Amino acid sequence: MNIKNIVFANILCLYSICGISQNINLNNKVPADATVKMGTLSNGLKYYIKHNAKPQNKAEFRLVIKAGSILEDDDQQGLAHFVEHMAFNGTESFEKNKLIDYLQGLGVEFGADLNAHTSFDETVYKLSVPTDTETFNTSLQVLKDWANGITFENDEIDKERGIVAEELRARGGAGMRMYYKSIGELTNNSRYAERAPAGKLDVILNSDYDAMKRFYRDWYRPDLMALVLVGDFDVLEAEKKVKSLFSSIEGPENPKERIYYKIPENSSPVVSVITDEETQGASVSVYVKKEETPVTTLQDYKIELLKSFYSGMLRQRLSDVVLEANSPFLSTNAGIGNFLSNMDSYYLNAKLKEDKINEGITRLLIESSRAKQFGFTETELERYKKLLLNNADLRQKETGKISTKYYVEQYIDNFTDAKPIPSDAFVYQFYTEVFPSITVQDVNNIATEWVRDDNMTVLLKAVEKSDLKLPTEREIESILTQVKTKSIEPYKDELGDIQLMPEKPKPGKVLKETYNKKINTTTWELSNGITVVVKPTEFQNDLISLNGFRPGGSSVAPDSLYVSARNASSIIGASGVNGISDADLKKLNMGKTLKLKTYINYYNELVSGNSSSGDLESMLQMVNLYFTKPNKDAAVFNTKKESLKSLYKDSDNNPGGFFEKRITEVMSQNHLRAIPETVEQIERELDLDEVYSFYKERFSSANGFLFVVVGNVDLEVLKPLVNQYLGSLPSNLNEKSTWKDTGLRYAKGGIKETVIKGLDNKSQVDMRFTGTFNFSLEEKEKISLLAKVLKIKLTEELREKMAGVYGVKVSGFASDIPYKWFRLNIRFSCDPENIEKLKAKVFEEIEKIKKHGPSQEDVNKIKEAELANAKEFLEVNSFWLYKLKTAYEYDLNPESILDFESKINKLNSKMFKDAANNYFDMKDYAEFILLPEESSKKE
Repeated sequence: MNIKNIVFANILCLYSICGISQNINLNNKVPADATVKMGTLSNGLKYYIKHNAKPQNKAEFRLVIKAGSILEDDDQQGLAHFVEHMAFNGTESFEKNKLIDYLQGLGVEFGADLNAHTSFDETVYKLSVPTDTETFNTSLQVLKDWANGITFENDEIDKERGIVAEELRARGGAGMRMYYKSIGELTNNSRYAERAPAGKLDVILNSDYDAMKRFYRDWYRPDLMALVLVGDFDVLEAEKKVKSLFSSIEGPENPKERIYYKIPENSSPVVSVITDEETQGASVSVYVKKEETPVTTLQDYKIELLKSFYSGMLRQRLSDVVLEANSPFLSTNAGIGNFLSNMDSYYLNAKLKEDKINEGITRLLIESSRAKQFGFTETELERYKKLLLNNADLRQKETGKISTKYYVEQYIDNFTDAKPIPSDAFVYQFYTEVFPSITVQDVNNIATEWVRDDNMTVLLKAVEKSDLKLPTEREIESILTQVKTKSIEPYKDELGDIQLMPEKPKPGKVLKETYNKKINTTTWELSNGITVVVKPTEFQNDLISLNGFRPGGSSVAPDSLYVSARNASSIIGASGVNGISDADLKKLNMGKTLKLKTYINYYNELVSGNSSSGDLESMLQMVNLYFTKPNKDAAVFNTKKESLKSLYKDSDNNPGGFFEKRITEVMSQNHLRAIPETVEQIERELDLDEVYSFYKERFSSANGFLFVVVGNVDLEVLKPLVNQYLGSLPSNLNEKSTWKDTGLRYAKGGIKETVIKGLDNKSQVDMRFTGTFNFSLEEKEKISLLAKVLKIKLTEELREKMAGVYGVKVSGFASDIPYKWFRLNIRFSCDPENIEKLKAKVFEEIEKIKKHGPSQEDVNKIKEAELANAKEFLEVNSFWLYKLKTAYEYDLNPESILDFESKINKLNSKMFKDAANNYFDMKDYAEFILLPEESSKKE
């Protein structure tokens, strides 16, 4: 179900704009970003065009239709979505498959850069393309064809029926079954309960051809359409082309009324308990629905801010409750945001401990009531003001460096839901001028309108099993009544006057400094054995990314401590530092652009962080403290322990999860460190003292750590901070950290296993080739590219020609740790009756590549996609973090990062052919099939 539980004002603080006067007239309309060219053609089609050079030489195109499954007639249920599929199966300008072939030849990847989605009230077609003139013009023609030129050939409709049916099958399971049970309750049995976008299988397989064409004629019309074009191109030229190409589209002479269906209200709470034997755990959701109000004036905009304050502060309170001793919650969420159709909602959600379900429902309602009855505190509000103001400040500073895709989503929302699209500068200025006048009482008044008893829906979703006692719907109704009379104490905000690092450590020093001019990196070797590589960039205006790495990880722990070692970083990393709890740490850092986490992975330790230039010192202080002064928090430990038990409890109920577990057991030969933990293991072996000791051991010495810093950083500012906070870290220079080989090896080939599990008539097929090889980064890349070539062919054959799958996943991976191994994996879900013929086609396509290599056309598709991705990634800080880390990890010349074009251009059919013969070896083949229980009974 596509219910947007997103707090609108939190998104507003990320928009983009122009300044406002000191004397704000809240009756004025929210101004639209002047850098967005907007207009409406004479036929009613609307357009949004904006220049944005992030990434360079690329654009995002969207065709948005304000029509979806809600408008389907009875004989069309599922056909709104089916129309979307047919857009890729022939148009006036592109025959079947010619469109996909053409765009793939430009480096556009099907699924990633070429896609679409259909929901209740909208359909969106998506293109991510280069901006050279020919591609730009052709891409506009593609959008025009989708809007007014899909051919709907009858034989193509029939071929596509199986693909759409397989998508419906692939999306099935406990989640979908529970959705269908809940949508009527959530929407008061409105039309939305009868018009799920997935539709009905019988209609998909047997509908008349004209039923689909009728939907297209009725609803794909210019007065319900918008074009969104954002990217690195000339706006005025783009506007001319839009007017020239799209003005000719004519609407129907007698258009059908576009009805906007509403969700009726309910005076008393609707309560429903929904169970399924293939799900896990228990969760409760509370929705209080209210007719949405348009946001047109600055007063409306201010009210959205008040709702954002209320939502954010309530979420913070609930997250604190999660960490209480004996809390009934495993996780929580809350807020005021978009619901569906004409409704917004105040919502509460909690994942509950199975032995505290009634208590959890009660406590969730009590916290909601506490906020309404006593309101929030001045200190809570001031912290949240800092948070939102910092977010707005960050966005205005990053203007011109924000991803094109972000803007696209805002303009779609403006067209479909009339959401305002102000500029970053306006938002920041508005916040600075309005925030001082916003009082706690202003925020508290929000509860009067939203925290109510009418129009409420309460859903309890849980696993269906004999030993779990669930409250009845009447008992939940009783809890709702009892909470109203409970005596509730006001909330106490107990964050004191604390400092992150009151005493600074004694600095270390740089022993050696080197500079690489070609890639503009500076390397510092510190006195405590740490190496720091710095690359100043202007990819972002005010953001800095940090990554630290060293071999070791949980592999060095003995088997007896493995469960504690495996979870050490997630527990201690959530426990805070220097005596400051994690909850207080988050409050302390509100208003800062700052994230920092430590990880203990299987074979390494990692530190990952991001900050603004102004918060760089705080980020480095946190690095230091996570090494030197991590907290040991029993409450956090107990919460994490319960969450882990919940994660694994009843995990075998889910057919997909059970299937994955069995594959892991077989392929790892039941290795302790590969198979999932059990509830019994966690209860017996997870120990706080062991968790803390192992974490301290891994971070007691920083010797051997490589830190990479990339972003808009001043070396003269950074260097003394690195000396002080990284150079001062404790270090044992006589002890080198390395990972340990624990004996984990993949099982050799010749494995075939069938797993019987599941209620739905759905199978999963996992075909894998796993073996040893002569490892190199070049060979590792070949394996990854070989998977991409095979995916192109299998998508063509299994999906487009055979209509036997919705999608097929092909992946290639290789490593030299703990030994030199590779894996090529083909996976798909399908009708159990089609397994053998689909498998046979997979082997046939593999043999073709082994014998002849891929066609030059397919090689070019891979080359163009790789070139496009590489050029885009070169302007991303995280890409340089990864590439520099890899270069130092494998002792490579980091300048080779720039050689991507020559490497990609060397790709040819023979390389893929040789790789296929090396890695697709039946001696290394393993096969796993998941069959549903009913299918196995037939056999």
